[in-house]
Amino acid sequence: MDNNTQTQSSALKMVVGLDIGTTKILMVAGFIHSDGKVDVCGYGKSQSTGVENGRVFRPGRTIEDIKVALNQLVASIDEPVSEVYVGVAGRHIKSVGCTNSSLRPDGLNNMVTEEEVENMLSQLRKMNVKGAEVITVIPQYYEVEGKNLADPVGTLCQRLVGYYQVVTGDVEEVKRITFSVTGAGLQTKGLMLEPIASGDVCLSDQEKMNGVALIDIGGGTSDLVIYHQGGPVYVKVIPVGSQAITTDIENIPIPVEQAEYLKVNHGNCLPEMANPNNFITIPDSSGFGQSLKINERDLATVINARVAEDILKPIKRAIDESGYANSVKTVVLTGGGSQLKNLPNLTEFILQRRTRIGHPIYGLTNTIDNALKSPACSTALGLLRLGCLSEPGAMQDDFVSEEEEHPNPKSGNKKKDKESKEKKRGRTTSFFDTVVDWFGQFIVLPNKDGIN
Repeated sequence: MDNNTQTQSSALKMVVGLDIGTTKILMVAGFIHSDGKVDVCGYGKSQSTGVENGRVFRPGRTIEDIKVALNQLVASIDEPVSEVYVGVAGRHIKSVGCTNSSLRPDGLNNMVTEEEVENMLSQLRKMNVKGAEVITVIPQYYEVEGKNLADPVGTLCQRLVGYYQVVTGDVEEVKRITFSVTGAGLQTKGLMLEPIASGDVCLSDQEKMNGVALIDIGGGTSDLVIYHQGGPVYVKVIPVGSQAITTDIENIPIPVEQAEYLKVNHGNCLPEMANPNNFITIPDSSGFGQSLKINERDLATVINARVAEDILKPIKRAIDESGYANSVKTVVLTGGGSQLKNLPNLTEFILQRRTRIGHPIYGLTNTIDNALKSPACSTALGLLRLGCLSEPGAMQDDFVSEEEEHPNPKSGNKKKDKESKEKKRGRTTSFFDTVVDWFGQFIVLPNKDGIN
């Protein structure tokens, strides 16, 4: 190993992703290998008690919840943690289409450069939006001499017009997120849009090229991302998540803990697939000695109404209005709420597209802990991977695509000691500018006050 390689390897360090969800807090730590895959070394998890509908409502509780997850993580990796890449989502996330143009008087003699395209993006990232913070700017396409192109670099034109989707978050809510992270003794190294993070580990390269809609159903919201020609082009947040289903079941009425149990273990999105002769017995918790019986089909009817009317139909409208409806060939469901029985069937019926469940498997090594293989962990793992990709010295010369090397997770909980982890970090790595530049547009670096 030469001196340059040794310098690069020693610079490689542990990266941590933090998902502050409505129902759980999940932190995962890991580092990237020379083949581009991320090795997960440990994780910490806690219940989320300060977040409502994706919004940090009680920062004091969220700080304590983050500390619980942090302590678990530190114990699992036997190393201190000081910096985290944090996910941003929730009802406060908004998106709007906008354009930006560049006049090029001598454009027929000079080709469009990457610097010009980046400058147009940078101008939008710095734009002032009253009461909001620009989280990311998603390029949709560029107009060159009357033609729409995904990448205008290398073309000749006198006027370049870019079409974008600008995604913003409420300034006060972003402050609450960074305040909670700081209160737990951590530094926010970057803010990332959660559904894009989920898409990074749940979608194959081929799906992104062919056109796919990722639906990340969390506790407080359901997030839609449309991919076209390899990258995300459209984002929409639906302000209803799986917690609303639990609330509907509570209204039967049933205590919240039992409502969640019913949803997870006996819930069904298709009433016609539920047994009308099966009654689920709910043990008495009131002290009156009377148990409650719930008809399986009645339970499915309650779930179906909320999922169909308030999640899937609004998503269908969003896809139809996105301008990319014809490009969406398939649908991938992920997030904790995606595990409802027969949800893919109901989704295929309403969206009229082939649907599958998205597990976090892409871009990760095959030693991932069984506990993290669930769609409920997609966001945290995606945050970890995007964080790894943004770290200097963390990329390789030749990226191995997911199609060439598909991970095949093994069972078992692999616990690595300190010596083993240091050895793995010593593998040869180098910086891959093209990939890092692409992922960099989805990362917001807070200033000293926690806000850009």
